[in-house]
Amino acid sequence: MTQLAKRAGLGRTTVSNALNQPDVPSARTVAGMAKVLRLDRAELLVLRRQAAGEPDEPAEPRYPGPEEAAGTADADPAVEDGTVPEAAPALDGHTGPVTLPPLAKEFTGRAGELREILDRLDPAASASRPAEVPSGTAAPATVVVSAVMGMGGVGKTALALQAAHRARRRGWFPGGILFANLYGYSPHQERTLGEVAEQFLGALGVRSADIPVTAQGKLDTWRIVLDRLAAEGRPLLVVLDNVRSAGQVSALLPQPPHRALVTSRQSLASLQGHRVDLAPLTPQEAVDLVQQVLCAGGVRDDRVSAEPEAAARLAELCGYLPLALEIIAALLRSEPSRSLDSQAEELTAARTRLSVIEIEETDAESRPMAVRASFELSYRHLTGPQAAAFRLLAAAPGPDISSTAAAALLGDPGSRRLLAELSRAHLLKGSGDRWSMHDLIRLYAEEQGHTHSDGDRRDAALTRLLEHYRTTSAEADTHLIGIPGDRSPRFGGRRHALEWLDAEHTNLVAAATAAPQLGHPAVALALAWSLSRYLEHRRSFDDWIALSTTALDISRQEGNRSGEGTALDNLGLGLRYLREFEKAVAAHTEAAGIFRQLDDPGREALALNHVGIALNGAGRTEEAIATYTHAHGILALSHGQPHVMASVVGNLGAALREAGRYEEAITAHTQAAETFRRIRDEAEEGSALTSLGGVLQQVGRYEEAIAAHSRAVRIHARLDDPHREAAALNNLGGAWQLTGQTEEAISALTRAAAIFRGLGDRYGEASALINLGDALQQTDRTEKAVSALTRAARIFREFGADGYEARASHALGHALLALGRAEEAVTVFSRAALLCRASGDHGPEGSTLVGLAAAQEAADRPDDAATSYAQAATAFERAGDDPARGWALTNLAGALLLAGRTGEALSAADSALKHNRHVVTDEPVVYTHVLARSLMLLSWLREDEQQDLPGSLSAATEAAELLTPLAATKPETFAASLRAALEQWAHVLDLLHRTREADEVRRRLEGVDRGQA
Repeated sequence: MTQLAKRAGLGRTTVSNALNQPDVPSARTVAGMAKVLRLDRAELLVLRRQAAGEPDEPAEPRYPGPEEAAGTADADPAVEDGTVPEAAPALDGHTGPVTLPPLAKEFTGRAGELREILDRLDPAASASRPAEVPSGTAAPATVVVSAVMGMGGVGKTALALQAAHRARRRGWFPGGILFANLYGYSPHQERTLGEVAEQFLGALGVRSADIPVTAQGKLDTWRIVLDRLAAEGRPLLVVLDNVRSAGQVSALLPQPPHRALVTSRQSLASLQGHRVDLAPLTPQEAVDLVQQVLCAGGVRDDRVSAEPEAAARLAELCGYLPLALEIIAALLRSEPSRSLDSQAEELTAARTRLSVIEIEETDAESRPMAVRASFELSYRHLTGPQAAAFRLLAAAPGPDISSTAAAALLGDPGSRRLLAELSRAHLLKGSGDRWSMHDLIRLYAEEQGHTHSDGDRRDAALTRLLEHYRTTSAEADTHLIGIPGDRSPRFGGRRHALEWLDAEHTNLVAAATAAPQLGHPAVALALAWSLSRYLEHRRSFDDWIALSTTALDISRQEGNRSGEGTALDNLGLGLRYLREFEKAVAAHTEAAGIFRQLDDPGREALALNHVGIALNGAGRTEEAIATYTHAHGILALSHGQPHVMASVVGNLGAALREAGRYEEAITAHTQAAETFRRIRDEAEEGSALTSLGGVLQQVGRYEEAIAAHSRAVRIHARLDDPHREAAALNNLGGAWQLTGQTEEAISALTRAAAIFRGLGDRYGEASALINLGDALQQTDRTEKAVSALTRAARIFREFGADGYEARASHALGHALLALGRAEEAVTVFSRAALLCRASGDHGPEGSTLVGLAAAQEAADRPDDAATSYAQAATAFERAGDDPARGWALTNLAGALLLAGRTGEALSAADSALKHNRHVVTDEPVVYTHVLARSLMLLSWLREDEQQDLPGSLSAATEAAELLTPLAATKPETFAASLRAALEQWAHVLDLLHRTREADEVRRRLEGVDRGQA
């Protein structure tokens, strides 16, 4: 592209824009490129005129495009690159002036906003667009550019100038393009309507002697000139920059066909027109702007590409605000050896950040190049109440504030009007009923707040806000308590309370954390207690641990033993949910000790209940059972607290299940569910039903399990408790799968995984995905099964949950094997086997090794398969699983046979047969087919290796007789094996020349083929 530009005598950016931008390039650009590329210049110029909508011969004088002003600065390719003269020279007396400032070299992003403005300025597009105002009213010609965040430095003027210059190049305004800075937010005196009108009249060629003296006279003359230009078909564009109020410019705004473009830090709500809300840049646009400034003028600077993370952090610390980014980039440009990381580190300190973002220069309006100075220009125009509200809002903990909370902070029930006024000044951003500040504006407001803290009564304001959060949180918590009781009338119900807590979650945590430093430790304690149920419900365990730790520190400092015990117990719950079981055990045990010293048996039993849960999670099942039994004894003596008693009994059931004491577990879970139902705690009843269903499922009572899980799902869905609903759905899906209701299982498991994913509970999601993968594979949706199981294994690996990762990988290996992806299956099975071996879980290790061997056989690696089968046999021996060991030994013989190691295969088959004959005496039905397979292998090997035809015949005959009754009851499973045994039997009889007997066997074989085993 550089060579093309050089040969065409054009700027590189000019060529790039011509090739990549939607704008029609100039005639000079097209002509230059046509010459270099050896294309038909005349034909291309005709096509260019058609694309631009220009007539071949202008019917009347019009404003010239850049290519038409030969011998002027417009002929320089730099024009399209951004350098524009103060006024375009006229070819005759009918072309209008252009008084636009030159374009800034550094401009990035804003493509959507720029297109939106140009769509409104385009005369052709505007003519066809329906009016955006009520019927009977002229369509507004004004495009107001303001910013959602509204602070100075967001790039309003730069965007307006980009649009105006593009309109100029397209020849849309032959009457001229006039620019005026109203100095609405500037160190200069604001300009009056008369001053601007006089400036515009002079630019349009009206002699000074003909301009009236009075302001009204000037405005009247301005309107006369506008009407004359309209009558001549020469529309004009007026750009009014830095406007503070609609009244400052309303009399200057022209009517169609003219257009006006206005920029302001205010919303100018009374000004009719289309508004373009200008937000800070996107993260990538912000980084691009830093790069542009660093490399301006052809300077080579690789710091952005060398430090992408630091560049992104730098952009974030500047709030993606163009002014801040340009200042920081300028500072970096002056220190070419300084790293971006070093500059970002300096900006990290919030206290000094605004002081860093400034340079000792001024802009074209003599404004200091500093973010603080830019904000000062907006701040000085606030009224006293507005300024006080601005300062106090910055002191509120959390990223935003609701109108109700702001009323408490400001001590004014009617404060919403103040909030709206600050929003119109773009010092506050409103979204529905919530309000927030840009990060840098907040830092400025905090600076002002500290200066005026006494006058604003800042401490009293924060006390009101914290008290609002404390009382409202406690009232919301009354709707989360499972047991029926007094509910605060402030909320219409549980869902309403949850909506408020969700909206205020971050602010409440910030308030609880900040309260001790603000002199309100009691508020921190109160919020820690009242938010615990909510934080558990929403699985916000990090916040739960943070608040519990804060409460613990406060309680210890104050010598509050009861508070200390409660904080420790809550802390243990958070740690347990994060699977830090040993830390949880320690915290709960310490809490139980404190409550014992305080002679509070109910809370001691509750803490012991939590100790038991953590012990069970840590795999210390017998200790958990003993702890639950102890807690049960304490409660039995106190003759009260049925809720805690039911919880202890239910958790005891979970430990009994882990210990394999299933009937006792069923009894315990049933008692717990009945108690929770009696005291009307639906949430805990649902959890107890989920646990009960799990045990019933484990002992094969599937219909009862489905009933329990289904009721749990309904309860948790009604209570809007998505996590428990997902857990119940996961269990329900497993039960349905075991009863053959696979589609129902897939539906439930898919919902469970989606809910867990939405909650951010990746561990729960992975648990559901394992079951979903199994169900999908059962219905031959193996590709989807592979996807589910792959994600499950990956999640479990991230959590370090080796046992569950091994289980997921085992299932994934079988799914890959079913798809013929043998080598992938080998990799997955190998990983699973290593995990099982490391954990000493020999039974699953053996099963995984059998799967690995099958994958190796499918990959035509029989020697590796033989090694894996041998390892599987050893693992099963260590696990004490004789039937599974026999199966591995039998398959070992088969793999050795496939590998051509017939001598070893014969020895392995003999060993397998001896082992299987021993096992079959204990497992006569289940294990018969394994014995039959070992006999078949022995028959083949005796025939090929030893030429022992009688021995081969004996083995084949016994195998066939063993398989005959199995094939009769389950032909889909065993008919093929019986067929193979009969074929081998007949084959050996032929070799022994016992033809008549061979024919009889073949007749039996025909019966098998007809389904008559």
